Amino acid sequence: MKRRFRSKLLVIRRYLAIVWTQINYYIYDPRKPSKAEFLKLPLDDQMAWIEANIPEYEAQLYGDGYLGCSYDLEEDRLDEYLEYRDDYGVSGLIEEQLPRLSEERAFDIDDGAELTSEELEALRTAMAENDFDGWDTHSGFYFKARFGALYALFAGQDIGQGGSEFELERVFANKKLALQHVSERPMVALEIK
Repeated sequence: MKRRFRSKLLVIRRYLAIVWTQINYYIYDPRKPSKAEFLKLPLDDQMAWIEANIPEYEAQLYGDGYLGCSYDLEEDRLDEYLEYRDDYGVSGLIEEQLPRLSEERAFDIDDGAELTSEELEALRTAMAENDFDGWDTHSGFYFKARFGALYALFAGQDIGQGGSEFELERVFANKKLALQHVSERPMVALEIK
């Protein structure tokens, strides 16, 4: 009986902690800009405000702040792969993605044959998978405004053991809008919780 009561009490405490956090976002604080005022600020001013008013904001970009990653393939780079097919092993890259590709078709690709849309997409995917440094990391967090909260979306490049080097990409009214913005990129992998 005591164990069940304690476990229920623990669940209630966790729920109340979450509710209290949400309520704190709606407490009037005249020192903070309103949501509308903040969203009208230029990106540099928004970043300056975040740096000045949110201590250790960088720490919030890791762990639960991680949203996913995206890859933006430059068309010039794709053209280079297509121009120098032997140097980049284009048929092999396509074959990694399309195992049913015939040997004859692989030779045709190496000889400069036009790629189908499926083969072109397979090449793009293989290029992205093999380019570990080209992926952008997307993270963010909620922060308190005068009435409510806003969601700051950051994009960064992985710099090895030092983590990522983040820059403010944009501020949104909520996390859902930020995820929608990131999902519009050509290649994206989101971590939805």
